[in-house]
Amino acid sequence: MTTVDLRRCFPIRRPGVTAGRWLLGGALLLALLAGFWSSGVFGPPEQRSGPQASWSAALFFAVIIAYIVPVVGYIGERTLTALDALRPVLAVDDERVREWRTRIYRKPVRWLVTVMVIGAVSGAAHNLMLFEGPAVLLATALTSPPTAATVLGTALTWLVTTLAIATLLDNAMLLARCARHATVDLLDTSRLRPFATVAVSSTLAIIGAQAAFPIMSLQSDVSAAAFWPGLLATAVPMLGLAALPVWPIHRRIAAARQAALQAVQGRIRALSPPDPADHERLRALEPLLTYRRELLAVSEWPFDVGVMTRLAFYLVIPPLTWVGAALIENAVDALL
Repeated sequence: MTTVDLRRCFPIRRPGVTAGRWLLGGALLLALLAGFWSSGVFGPPEQRSGPQASWSAALFFAVIIAYIVPVVGYIGERTLTALDALRPVLAVDDERVREWRTRIYRKPVRWLVTVMVIGAVSGAAHNLMLFEGPAVLLATALTSPPTAATVLGTALTWLVTTLAIATLLDNAMLLARCARHATVDLLDTSRLRPFATVAVSSTLAIIGAQAAFPIMSLQSDVSAAAFWPGLLATAVPMLGLAALPVWPIHRRIAAARQAALQAVQGRIRALSPPDPADHERLRALEPLLTYRRELLAVSEWPFDVGVMTRLAFYLVIPPLTWVGAALIENAVDALL
């Protein structure tokens, strides 16, 4: 099966290169801003034809692309680390693990083509919605370089973000498959936390992308149709990214816990009610009661308190960015 190495699109940090991811994001941001600047998007309003030639949208395109490319590379690196950490609990051979590791950054060509077609169609549909038809879109874009840049920016953003989200989803489904082969030790579920680590990291990556959407609202004449499709297109996959890596292992932990509780309860029932004078039966009952107490304390989810606290904290970031954007817009309007 022919595959494509996505590390060319979303680079994974190389040994000895600590700042490469930040440098890549900064270089992308500067390059995109320079391209939009040269088109005249950031020029005076009289040089831009129509609200679709939006400087705030151009700024958003530059920021979200510069953010999502290195971040997906970072999540890929975290997924590789998680898979390595899970290796001792995976009841599979080394060849299968190597295949899984390769799948994290090498995807089938058919998969890539499908994803890119979805991204291109989504970008085209969004542009057509903003311009109310292909005739208006072509007429405006061909006569206005700022509008053409905005149209291209919309298409490029849809392509990049669709590929990024599809990559994260594919890796999340890979971990879901790994969960079917994971050995569950109810007295040490901490070894299963890498499943939750990837789920939370992927979810936070999308939350970070959503935090950039209020940038478009900095320009008051930008319609809601400019950002609501993107918000919906990121919010729905975010649910999958949060659930896919952890739901299968949650079900396995829950099933193993229930089976163990039923077994120990059966043994306790066989020794009950104990006779206070029967010291042998009391000694046999004590470890069973202790084991049952430990089983009842076992969480059926592979999360720890620190991970859940961090996720809850970051969930408030997108609403805060909308509030901040509204305050900035009001301040700019007051000054003007």
